[in-house]
Amino acid sequence: MIDLPARQDDPRLQGWYHTIELGNGLVSDGFFDHRPVVHRYGIPESLRGKEVLDVGTGDGFFAFEMERRGAARVTAIDVARMKDCDWVPNMRYRLADAAMGDPWPRHFRLAHAMRRSRVDYKPCNVYDLSPYTVGMFDIVFCGSLLLHLQNPLAALIAIRSVTREYAIIETAIEPEWDEKYPSRPVLSFGYQKDEVVPGENNAFWVMSSCTLEKMIRYAGFAEVERQGTFMLPPHTDVTACSMIAKPPPAWG
Repeated sequence: MIDLPARQDDPRLQGWYHTIELGNGLVSDGFFDHRPVVHRYGIPESLRGKEVLDVGTGDGFFAFEMERRGAARVTAIDVARMKDCDWVPNMRYRLADAAMGDPWPRHFRLAHAMRRSRVDYKPCNVYDLSPYTVGMFDIVFCGSLLLHLQNPLAALIAIRSVTREYAIIETAIEPEWDEKYPSRPVLSFGYQKDEVVPGENNAFWVMSSCTLEKMIRYAGFAEVERQGTFMLPPHTDVTACSMIAKPPPAWG
């Protein structure tokens, strides 16, 4: 028998990225709680019969949500360790000997067991996505990942390569730019707060909605539908934008 948490004060439920309902009234203590805004992403209420890929799953909130909505198959991917994130060389050198552990896979496994989930987890970098490495999926979900990547366009191209019907792409945006420059792609580089060492927070990009849409189109998607902008609770300093991206009818 696997020893699973039975009380809310179990330390194994602390320090998560996602707030996830785990069953028996237990909920992980997540930095972000997506439950109040999950309806803003453009995810259909029913995913019956669909094959879904969750890119950069973290603790697994969206993968488990896709499963809850009836998807026939859900695959979740992420890097195996924090050291495998898209760090700049200076930070990768600093972290080479650091004992960082693997909180995301550990949390995912725990949530998977507590929810009695059938989601398939695979360690995989977004840049390595292809029909040969993971297969093809009806729906591909990518939330809050692009800002942490050195090359978000390359990631979107990889996502496009495994998308049959459409992808749901969400990332942090600057709403002020949407108001001032609604038709102009604007992009800011670098972590928006203070850093002691450049790149230590592994956050590179904040963009306007126009930038995100244009980048999605450059990646090979033919249609883009904006789902609007919203705050990520419980914090009020992160504004996100979600878009549905559809490939062309035929891809050469």
